[in-house]
Amino acid sequence: MDDLQQLLTNVRTHYVDQFEKALAELRGKGHKLIIEPPMVDEAGGLAREGALNVGSRYDLAIEENDAATPSMFQPGKMLRFEPVAFHGAGLNIVVTPFQWDNVRIAIDGDAATIAQALSAWFENALCAPEGVAQDGLQHAAHFLSDPVVEGATSIVVADLGTLDVDVVVFLIDQLRLAGASRVELGLPDS
Repeated sequence: MDDLQQLLTNVRTHYVDQFEKALAELRGKGHKLIIEPPMVDEAGGLAREGALNVGSRYDLAIEENDAATPSMFQPGKMLRFEPVAFHGAGLNIVVTPFQWDNVRIAIDGDAATIAQALSAWFENALCAPEGVAQDGLQHAAHFLSDPVVEGATSIVVADLGTLDVDVVVFLIDQLRLAGASRVELGLPDS
């Protein structure tokens, strides 16, 4: 699993470096930013959507005249690497090139159990860890789609935001505990 952790770290670092550079450029132009704000409803609570009933975050918002305009960041390039397969504890893991903010996760296992594991994991991944500065990276995930079930495979698309790698590794372990036999990370279908 160490090689998996290193590969995920490389993909995350590639994305986060580009995101931080874009934030610095915006700040350099005098913009006041809110980093990774949660999407909220009219009452100010976390807006929840979909079958998984989960929230989401914007990449950033630009503050002007007592208002904030949400904005999304698009990285300029993706880290390239050869597809890699890992196996351990009864779980096959395949990782093909993907973007940290746009990853397709295909999971073989019981759809209902996998959906519960995804929902519980994302609920925690969406929250910034204790001690994170409000004006810095939030180390949180941004989006998780509802699962699309194709046979024995549940497929979701996620924006992992600035989420730490150990939380993604924890997801893989939670999916294994939920009975998954295979997890594949890659680019969403075009």
